[in-house]
Amino acid sequence: MIRFTTCSSNPYSTELVNAHLLTRDNQVIHGSVAIDGNGVVTATAQGHSNFALSLLYDAGEAGRLMLQTSILPEREEPYVLSLELARHRIKLFLDQCENWSLFGLSDENPAVQTWEESRLIFTKALVCTDEAKQAELARKALELSIIASERLTMAHAQILLHRRYAHKPASSSTIGVAIGSSRFDEPLRKLINANADIVTIQMKWTDIEPEEGKFSWGAIDRWVKWARDNKKNIIAGPLIDFAAVDGIPPWVKEKEHDYSLFRDACYDHLERVIQRYGVAVSFWNVVSGINLNRHVRLSLANMVDLIRTARLLVKQTRKQARVMVELSEPFSEFVANTAESCNAKVFLSRLAQEGVSLDALGLQILVGGSGGKATRDLMLLSAKLDEFLHVDFPVIISSLGAPSKTIAEANGWWREPWDERRQDQWAKQILWIALSKPFVDAVIWTDLYDYKTMKLPTGGYISIKGKPRPVLKRVLAMQKLLRKPLGPLVLPARGEASQNE
Repeated sequence: MIRFTTCSSNPYSTELVNAHLLTRDNQVIHGSVAIDGNGVVTATAQGHSNFALSLLYDAGEAGRLMLQTSILPEREEPYVLSLELARHRIKLFLDQCENWSLFGLSDENPAVQTWEESRLIFTKALVCTDEAKQAELARKALELSIIASERLTMAHAQILLHRRYAHKPASSSTIGVAIGSSRFDEPLRKLINANADIVTIQMKWTDIEPEEGKFSWGAIDRWVKWARDNKKNIIAGPLIDFAAVDGIPPWVKEKEHDYSLFRDACYDHLERVIQRYGVAVSFWNVVSGINLNRHVRLSLANMVDLIRTARLLVKQTRKQARVMVELSEPFSEFVANTAESCNAKVFLSRLAQEGVSLDALGLQILVGGSGGKATRDLMLLSAKLDEFLHVDFPVIISSLGAPSKTIAEANGWWREPWDERRQDQWAKQILWIALSKPFVDAVIWTDLYDYKTMKLPTGGYISIKGKPRPVLKRVLAMQKLLRKPLGPLVLPARGEASQNE
């Protein structure tokens, strides 16, 4: 058991909705986290005496973010939470300098200067004997260290993006958008036709077959036909969405206790959809969030079997078609509380062991939402992407997005509470980060327009009232930038921030 004091007068660390525990290699482990009336957080891990705590924390100007401590041993005396969060982030800055080969940065670089300021304040916090003052100093050090780490992240992204596209433009299919099938407005079609060469057409099973044997194809048919007629590259799916509450029809969920029956229903559905659209679609997102084991419980062996089946069905219909499996919550915090769930690393390893090859891995990078979509800072998002550097197939950011208004405080926010301006600024930074990764083939914005059942409310380019948001202009500007080679990187003058600050 490990305890943390938060200072009873400090309201910044009482939100434990997404709290979980981590091992040294950042793998989520089973355990419990609770807070008492005195503001003392107690963390207990099953089978582990040393572990890190990750939780939502208000880090001042840096935002309300998912942050973590370093690996800590059990001890009788409670740790000071803000101090340990700051300690980890200061160390993480140095770790990423090494990982990204950025130790050569000038002392006048804004990232280095801010980090040094945070380190000095942290040192003062370490020797402070007044508990409340110590927590205040540590929180300021944390705030500055996050800002420093984000500046470092953007400096790294700028270097890599210019390296990647210095002499050649990006593919026209590098940036796309997801389309819900419910609307087919002419202005929407014109917008996509002019600005996107790759589209994800969502194919929700509950919309296609809400009752067994009763089908509704019209809404998807018209989008697929339009996309094909306009020579758009189509990503279809997910065909089976295990992450969404309404991703699988109730009549199918009833079969989960008999895998053979459940598998037969999935087989029939997959075969029906793939055969119907196989001529038009060459890229299939066959399964999303299956490793969560949240709404439908499957063994790992059955997960692998279902993915193998889906892949074979696609290849039988069209040998050259590409198959993608999507990870909906790549930080895997669901492992802490869900029996037989499987983190991304173990899941991908098992697929490889079983000889199930994929053409791409889909990653959802969504912040500001519920569940596994709590807000994280830019460095943590960049570092998480780096974990997929060595997978055997390309990565597609299959759903990228942030909300245009704060949905709930428990979901956190980046720098300031979410609004359209904050969504726009976040998109500017994350697009540079994502596309700087040489293993990322494409980025798909989460939704073209808002609708009631979207996975990230208010995350679309266009509001539910039909008003375009600033993020649309931002993404289009990024597309325009990458239509021609970027040329050599021009570094800012000494003491100046990069263009992406």
